[in-house]
Amino acid sequence: MARPLGDSVLVEAPKVVERVLQHTIGVRELIPSKTIAAAIPRLLTKTKKLLAGAGIDVPGKPFFRFHSINMGVQYDIEVGYLCSTPFMNIEGLSQSFFPPGTYVTLRYAGKNRGYQGNKALIEWARTNGYDQDRWDTGLGDTFRCRFEVYVSDIDNEDDHRKWIKEVAILVR
Repeated sequence: MARPLGDSVLVEAPKVVERVLQHTIGVRELIPSKTIAAAIPRLLTKTKKLLAGAGIDVPGKPFFRFHSINMGVQYDIEVGYLCSTPFMNIEGLSQSFFPPGTYVTLRYAGKNRGYQGNKALIEWARTNGYDQDRWDTGLGDTFRCRFEVYVSDIDNEDDHRKWIKEVAILVR
């Protein structure tokens, strides 16, 4: 049942899920936090072009992963695509994975509203006794695994308000 979540809409309530290892391929950069809205599409486009240059179709759903967050300053972010297996080395792309484990998740709709979705999930996790697998570093809050996956087909849905994203955070 959809319900308001700031300027977004919560489309699936927070829950706890067990995830298996998920391979990814993409681009990792340090970006100023104020540029996140432009950086994600730019880095998705860059990843698509590098994959196409290697003769590879986009392998799966797009994602972005926060390795570290220093709110108001910068993000260590990885943007790319989920894939079922690792690829050969492709210049300019990094291969990684989301580790298996227990995650808290929720789904929300709305472009550029990740703050509300993440805030709601973090508050729910705290209230329900789940600790994020995170630690402090010089880059800010650093996460073993915290990501968002576009559930919607963003290439074929022009209305950004209908884009559904799943936020997932690995917990201890």
